[in-house]
Amino acid sequence: MTHIVFVHTPMATVSVPEREAFWRSFDLRYHAAHPGLRHMKNVLWELPHWMTWLAGVLHEAGYTSMEAMDLYASECTMTGIDTERLARVVRATPGDVYLLSPMTPNLPFGLQIADLIKDIHPRSTVIVGGVVATPLHREIAAHRSIDYVVFGRGEQALPELLKVIRKQGDLADMNNVSARLPNGQIYTSKSQYPWVPVNKIPFPKIDLFSPDIGEDIRYLRQVYALGCPYQCSFCTIQTIGRKADYFSVDRVLDEIRGYRRQYGEHHNIYFGDETFTVHKERTLAICDALRDDGTIRYDIQTRPNCLGDDSVLRALKDSGCSWVEIGIETINQNSQDMHKQRMKLKELEETLARLQDSGLTACSFLVNGFPDQSLDDMKRSIDYVCDLIDRELLQASYIFGLVPYPGSQLFAEPERFGMRLLHRDFRYYHEELPPVYETAFAKPDDIYRMFLYGVEQLGAAMGQITTRLDTARLAEPSNYGGFWAGSHV
Repeated sequence: MTHIVFVHTPMATVSVPEREAFWRSFDLRYHAAHPGLRHMKNVLWELPHWMTWLAGVLHEAGYTSMEAMDLYASECTMTGIDTERLARVVRATPGDVYLLSPMTPNLPFGLQIADLIKDIHPRSTVIVGGVVATPLHREIAAHRSIDYVVFGRGEQALPELLKVIRKQGDLADMNNVSARLPNGQIYTSKSQYPWVPVNKIPFPKIDLFSPDIGEDIRYLRQVYALGCPYQCSFCTIQTIGRKADYFSVDRVLDEIRGYRRQYGEHHNIYFGDETFTVHKERTLAICDALRDDGTIRYDIQTRPNCLGDDSVLRALKDSGCSWVEIGIETINQNSQDMHKQRMKLKELEETLARLQDSGLTACSFLVNGFPDQSLDDMKRSIDYVCDLIDRELLQASYIFGLVPYPGSQLFAEPERFGMRLLHRDFRYYHEELPPVYETAFAKPDDIYRMFLYGVEQLGAAMGQITTRLDTARLAEPSNYGGFWAGSHV
C-alpha cells in the first residue's frame, strides 16, 4: 500500500518590530467584529486547504493511507531550516510519496526539506506542485531531491502520475509534469489535462488533521468558486483560471459543516474567493443558504467595483457576514489602470459609506511600492487609508510590500512595468522584507522605509476609539489573544 505524506512547508520567522502595535490594534478590531472568536494557540491563520483538497482527490482514486506532516509553525530563519530537529520529524514520518506545495518565500525551505527526505528515505518519491511550482516547474525539477513537478491544476495530474509511478510507466503518457531524466535533462509534458469542473472534484478529506489543530487556527478557509475574471499584474490567480467556476451551494455548506464538526463549531469561515461578489445571482444564492442555516458567520474578500448592488450588501449582512476585505491597493488611478482591471476610485468612498450603512465591517488591502509610484504617491495612499479609518469608512486595513511573485505579470515582464528585479533569491520575495526590485522612482531601502511608515501610521489609526465596534470589552490582552506579540509571518 502506498503511504502518502503531505508536507506543510515552514515559513521563516521575520521580525518587524513596528508590526507589534499594528497587529495589536488590528486584533482588537478583528475580535470586536467576531464575537466568540477564540485565541489562536499557534501562529497559523488557517489549515493548508490544498492538503485536504488533494487528499480527497487521492482518496477517491483509491489511496487510503495518508497523513499530514505539519511543519508550518516550525521555527526557521532566513538562512534555512533547523536540519537536526526537522530530520527527527522526517525520520518519524516515513512515506512512499511526499507531496509539497510551498509558496514563493518558503520554496527554498521546501527544497531543503526535500533533501532531508531523500537523505533519510532515499527510496521515497518527492513531488512538488502548486502556485510557485507552476511557473518554475522546470527549474524546480532540476533540484537533486525532486522527482516530479506537477504544474497547473493537479486534480487529474496527480492521481495519474501516481499510477504511472506505481506501474513504472512511461512519462510520455503523462500531462502537466516536469521531471529530471537520468541523463540530467529536464523532461516536460507537451500537453496539459483539461481542468476538472469544480463540481466533479471529489469531496475533501476533512479529517486529514487531528481535531485539536482546530485550536491552532483563526478561521476555516472555504471556497465557493475557483478562478477570477480579473488579471492584476501582481496576482498569481491565473494558475487556477480566469473564469470563476462555482461549486454547488449544497456542496459548499456540506464542506463547512464537515470542517466545523472536525475542528470546532465555533469557527468563523473565511471565503478564499478573490472576488466573492463578482456574480450577483451566485452571491445571493449562497447568502440565502447561509441565512437559512443561521449558524455560520463568515468573512469575504472582493473588489470595490463588485459591491455596487444594495441587495447584495443586505444579503451579506443578513446571512452572517462579519468582515468584508476590499482590495484597494493604491489610491493612484494611473496605478489602478496599469495594475488592476476596471477599478475606478472615484466611487470608492460612496461604496464604503454604503457598506457602513448596511452594517458591514470593512477592511482594506493596501500594497506599498508599485513601480510607477513615487515615494510621495506611496505616502498619499497610506495617509488616505488612515483618513478613511479615522472617518470610520474603514474599520481596518492590511498593508503589505509589493512582491513580484513567479506566476505574476510583474515577475514575467518586469521591464514592461518599469521594474528591475535585483535577484532570484526567493527567501527574500516576502511581503514583510525590503523589496527585491528597484524602479525609476525609488530604491528598495526607500520603498521599505515607506512600508514601515505605513505599518506605524495604520497601527495608530486602528488604535483610535471607534464607534462602530465594541473594543472596550477587549481591553485586556487575555480577551483577544496574543497574535500581535512576537515575530510571526
